[in-house]
Amino acid sequence: MEYNWIVKIMRKTFTLVIMGLALLFVGLSSCKSRAIVKKVYVVPEKAKIFYNGHEVGNGTYDVKFKDDEDFAVMKFECPGYITRTVKLFKENPKNTISYDLFVDEAMLNSVGAEDGLDLANKYFTITCKKDMDEDIVWKRLMNIAVTNFENVEVRDKGAGWIRTAWHEDPFTYQVVRTRMEIQLQFADTEQKTYRVKLWSEIADKDCVGYGDECYVKYNRVLRKFAQVISELQVSLGSNL
Repeated sequence: MEYNWIVKIMRKTFTLVIMGLALLFVGLSSCKSRAIVKKVYVVPEKAKIFYNGHEVGNGTYDVKFKDDEDFAVMKFECPGYITRTVKLFKENPKNTISYDLFVDEAMLNSVGAEDGLDLANKYFTITCKKDMDEDIVWKRLMNIAVTNFENVEVRDKGAGWIRTAWHEDPFTYQVVRTRMEIQLQFADTEQKTYRVKLWSEIADKDCVGYGDECYVKYNRVLRKFAQVISELQVSLGSNL
């Protein structure tokens, strides 16, 4: 009888232990399943959303943070708008976050390869008419440089070298700067030949105060300078 009593107690104890472990497992599973989720919206709705470098949708996305993840890198991009990259922190008290993209004014006021005018940061060759007087050539080059850029940093007639100062054009959120450089090519020909380059760079406006390191090459040229190459062609009588 005593033996049966002991067996019954052991069975009950074992059952209680199993039930306790089961409840603990369920509780732990429930805790693990409660992932922190942040709903992200972006305007305009057609904007692409990138989560830690991967494209995940347009307009809206639910960010599910992993246990060991403190933040996510979100990038939003849309044609005609400035691309925006932000860090979304898991500890952000808001469960719904909205981001607005700003209109890309620099793009609206510039031209590039997609517009049929690939002019930025590349050399063009300008060949003068035969027997054109050297003084006339120089005057025309200087006139175009000063008319379009006002300030000239380098003017070396003997070397045939002209370089304008940077011309800065600020927009609401960006600054574009442009300058022109002209260099004489010493070719074995009766015609003078020059290399011309339009340098174009862009920076975020809130970074400009930090200097040159804020600027990066911009593959577009502001419309106000797009005619410079053709001006040189017409004035000196050459083709590209």
